[in-house]
Amino acid sequence: MGSASGADRSYRMPKSSLAFVWAGAYLEAKVNSFHRYVIQQRNKHGYALSSIGNMDETPMNFDMVGNRTVHPKGEKTILIKTTGHEKSSFTVVLACTADGAKLRPMIIFKRKTMPKPKFPVGCFVHVHEKGWMDEEGVKLWLDNVWSRRPGGLIKKRSLLVWDMFRAHLTPSTKQRLARINTDAAVIPAGLTSLVQPLDVCLNKPFKDRIREQWNEWMVSGKKSLTNRGNMRAPQLDVLCKFVIKAWNYIDAETVIKSFKKCGISNSLDGMEDDYLWQDEEKAEAETTPSDTELDPYDDCLTNVPQDVIDLFMISDDEQEDFESF
Repeated sequence: MGSASGADRSYRMPKSSLAFVWAGAYLEAKVNSFHRYVIQQRNKHGYALSSIGNMDETPMNFDMVGNRTVHPKGEKTILIKTTGHEKSSFTVVLACTADGAKLRPMIIFKRKTMPKPKFPVGCFVHVHEKGWMDEEGVKLWLDNVWSRRPGGLIKKRSLLVWDMFRAHLTPSTKQRLARINTDAAVIPAGLTSLVQPLDVCLNKPFKDRIREQWNEWMVSGKKSLTNRGNMRAPQLDVLCKFVIKAWNYIDAETVIKSFKKCGISNSLDGMEDDYLWQDEEKAEAETTPSDTELDPYDDCLTNVPQDVIDLFMISDDEQEDFESF
């Protein structure tokens, strides 16, 4: 009996490839389900673009060292000048609306009491003993930022898109959203890099701009030294200015396109669906290693152990212990 010809042989896909195909289909189904929910809510309530928002917490370091250097190729060790506070962090909460408006950034420093510096107008400063956004922080953000956007004081019905970070999902948060007439569109775990405007289009240029300001400050900014002669990190009010300037740098058109790119504010007649596939290659090329660092606010890490948070969020009061190099 002769062997079967090549044309008669059946092909069995490797299990790893099958898993990849299944995962891709599952991810696509979740994205489609999210988009359907947003469209249903928009059809039902007719939100104005100014009432469709996105909010996201992002961690920032006191030392904002870049990931590229100009240095002879092959060098095994490259010294980078910093203040020695690369692990000392704070939280920035950014939010914007589909009409291109950017809301006041909220900045959370790790402290037990409010710092003495007079902070610049244009940001809302909060302190937390772990430097962390929690349920109380979300309440403060809703009251002092989201509710004070245009239309917020009259409780105009709105849609807030945010991720599955645990403080967004508590009964208390849901009750407060209901009181201010805000519906929530919760992004399923693992999809923020696909359907969250801030993650997809805005966080990277924002962080790049802050890094530029930090580099300028390192070269020519006003600095002070500790009793041991170590350089102090930028003062808290200086960091606030970095945040405000970087956020102001993002133009309204970029914000508008970010919502359309994520399928949130596109015209309901389907005429703007092409935004979903625009600039794919450019977006991929702009991704940098710094964008893949551990983010304790990641929706896949909603149960981050407290000891990890403590390691990440080093107290402002502990900065004196760091050695510069």
